[in-house]
Amino acid sequence: MRKKPQRIVSLLLSLLLFLCALPTARAYEMGDPWQADLTDFLDNENNRAYVEMMLDYYLRNDEKVQKTLSDGYCAMFFFEGCSDNIDDPALADLSYYRVTAVCIVLKLDENGEPYIIYFNQNCSTIPDRPLEYGAWAFADVGEVGPATICDGTYELYSVKHMGQYEALHMRDSYEDGDLSAVYMIPEGYVNKDANSINIHTRTSNHTSGLGMWSAGCMLVGDGNYGQFLEMMDCTYYAVHDLFEVDKKVGTVTINRQYLKEALYGLYENKDAVDMIVSNTRQMLPEVYLSECDWKEIYKEPRKMQAAGETKLMTLPCTYEEDARSRVAATLPAGEALELLGEIRNPDGEYWYEIEYEGRQCFAFSGDVEKIPEGGWFSRFMKKLFG
Repeated sequence: MRKKPQRIVSLLLSLLLFLCALPTARAYEMGDPWQADLTDFLDNENNRAYVEMMLDYYLRNDEKVQKTLSDGYCAMFFFEGCSDNIDDPALADLSYYRVTAVCIVLKLDENGEPYIIYFNQNCSTIPDRPLEYGAWAFADVGEVGPATICDGTYELYSVKHMGQYEALHMRDSYEDGDLSAVYMIPEGYVNKDANSINIHTRTSNHTSGLGMWSAGCMLVGDGNYGQFLEMMDCTYYAVHDLFEVDKKVGTVTINRQYLKEALYGLYENKDAVDMIVSNTRQMLPEVYLSECDWKEIYKEPRKMQAAGETKLMTLPCTYEEDARSRVAATLPAGEALELLGEIRNPDGEYWYEIEYEGRQCFAFSGDVEKIPEGGWFSRFMKKLFG
């Protein structure tokens, strides 16, 4: 009779040892790849893919963003031209009122994992009427148009906008309130610093053409003040209880690459726009691909298969070689692949170009092999026994 309790104890010990031996999921660490899912936020697939890719990029590479999140603050992002409003002909007209920017705020949860605490796609990072000279006057330049802050990551602090209501103030650092900006002039443009640049809501007359609703500040919401108050709750009041001016809130990152072509027409000066977006140009996938050396584009697709568990990447590079690449899909061994061509990346590695679920992807050449002869049974046996 005494053997039964011993067997139970032995079984429990074996179960405990088994559970201890199971691999545990590694907690997220700052700089790890992070895949945002914006399916519930953005309908436009191309816009969504770009924003997801860039969020991953900034979390893995932008030290300001990483530090602000690790310190318990919020990281705000503006992606101009990525709102679903860009699909509405009236709202996409930049000469009307601008709601083509997506505003996303990230914070870390109790497990250190980034999550979206705020989303709004009725925003703008472009000043009202940038060619309207006389908004300011510089002693060495004369009358200039409103300031357009250059792309980049800046620090955020609390402020009373125009001395009236709670808002956020952009700075290079607490000690340095000057931000690189572009001002339009009749002869072209000047690149000078700007200050007093805030993130605030729109005025009630932002569609009437009366008054200036932004002379360089970032705008959140489409005139609904409640949208802006929610943003303040998710940024300032996520880290502070009572409002005080000059309290650190986090960072803000501005990225206008997706609207660059439209900005050429709005500013009527290509060089000025290139200056505005210069800090985000190198992050575009096409820039990386232009540095690759295409070896061959197949006249006809070639059939091969995954040699083992194979990751399809958004660019022909691993995370270590270029931080913009993401895992598009992970395929099991033996999965059939249709190869469109070969490419050699800047490190001299060969990759295959593949179309997977309608998207351009890349597989490392060492992870791809010929389909064995003998039909499906041979492939099944190879998959089963190696």
